[in-house]
Amino acid sequence: MLPAERVAGLILAAGAATRFGSPKIVARLGDRPMLAHVIDTAKAAGLGPVVVVLGEGAVPAGAGLDLASVRVVRNPRPEDGLSSSLRIGLAALRGTEPEVQAALVLLADQPLVRTDVIAALLAGEVPPGRTIVVPRYADGGGPNPALLLRAAWPLADEVTGDRGMGPLIAARPELVAEVPVEGGNPDVDTPADLALVEWAHRVRANRAQVDRVREVADGDFYAATSSLFVVDPRRSDADDPALAELRRLARPGETWLDIGAGAGRYALPLALIVREVIAVDPSPTMLAGLRAGMAEHGIDNVRVIDGRWPLPAADLPESQDLSADVALIAHVAYDIEAIGPFLDAMEAAAGRLCVAVMTDRTPAALAEAYWPIVHGEARIPLPAMPAFVDLLHARGREPDVRTVDRMERFFGSRDEALASLRRQTWVAPDGPKDRRLQAALDAHVSVGPDGSIGLIDAPILRLSVATWLPRS
Repeated sequence: MLPAERVAGLILAAGAATRFGSPKIVARLGDRPMLAHVIDTAKAAGLGPVVVVLGEGAVPAGAGLDLASVRVVRNPRPEDGLSSSLRIGLAALRGTEPEVQAALVLLADQPLVRTDVIAALLAGEVPPGRTIVVPRYADGGGPNPALLLRAAWPLADEVTGDRGMGPLIAARPELVAEVPVEGGNPDVDTPADLALVEWAHRVRANRAQVDRVREVADGDFYAATSSLFVVDPRRSDADDPALAELRRLARPGETWLDIGAGAGRYALPLALIVREVIAVDPSPTMLAGLRAGMAEHGIDNVRVIDGRWPLPAADLPESQDLSADVALIAHVAYDIEAIGPFLDAMEAAAGRLCVAVMTDRTPAALAEAYWPIVHGEARIPLPAMPAFVDLLHARGREPDVRTVDRMERFFGSRDEALASLRRQTWVAPDGPKDRRLQAALDAHVSVGPDGSIGLIDAPILRLSVATWLPRS
């Protein structure tokens, strides 16, 4: 185990960004440049000196990048590739006092690098003779950041080009110790990559906020409210404009893949039109509602698959074919951190068309006004339809987006409204936060002529249907 203060952070940030088209280290991720995120992670991990290798004049004026807290060294020939920056950075560390025991090499175009990954690398048991420690991500990807013990520094003289230690790590496995970690660590090489990382950054920040304030575990998120998602599959177009748009798109004889089908809000009515619907969902409660709806309405052409998309090939029997004419997602993309693989798998399954039903703000926006009251801080919002459309454009798609409805949320009772707000604020019943939540709810309840419960000043959401052609 290495103490973090005896490990230098070495951030390589001198690349030419030819595929990105502009200096990507200052491209904005959230409200800060990408490089700032990497520097902040290195410092949050407690690393000793942090050295950043830049090209000459690499930081444009007005970029908003504060380098005062790090040591900057310049690579006069960044065109020689990542390997040249590695050698320059290691040379700058050799005279560091007190002497560092290792260098953790981070890449400036990997702004989602995590402190828990760094901690795992420093805490890993390194067998004798192994001088390089790298992560092995559950979601795949390159072995970055790489921890180089001092004995490995001379190896940098053997590497060339723009891949840094990667080829050497692959060629000399006897020198390498791997540490299994969760998730991934995506690169940003193109604007499309940045759009994917921006989406993941927002999802991760939203989830981290929940983990910080939660009083209850997730469990089956929809267990208490699955009945809200059970609706008549033969309802009229006027009652459900989004369904009307889906009916317009559906063709007899087709197969539709409904990813995150839930209790069958769209799967069941679509099954009355098309040859087959493949319904995929990870919630046992929602799938029980779907099966109950199939039985109640005599619908037998829905194939139900219990699982989270994208489904690992190892979890599917060889006879299970998920290819479809149309792939549909409805209100399921908002909190998908790895949205790139999710959409890749969706497009790979679709032969004719991809369809997304989403709102301009997530349905959870209903509870955002209660967060400052309950938790003392504003809710970090998830991405929604506008960000999704931007993401499709960045991926080279040309979506057709139709706004079909304005959504107001009503509940059958106060208890139903309270259950929904508790779920969206992760508040346990009967505690101090729950008492604040209930007081705020009672101050904002409105009762409709039919006895339904609404929330005063609750946001009205715009519901849209986006369609695009899958990548061939």
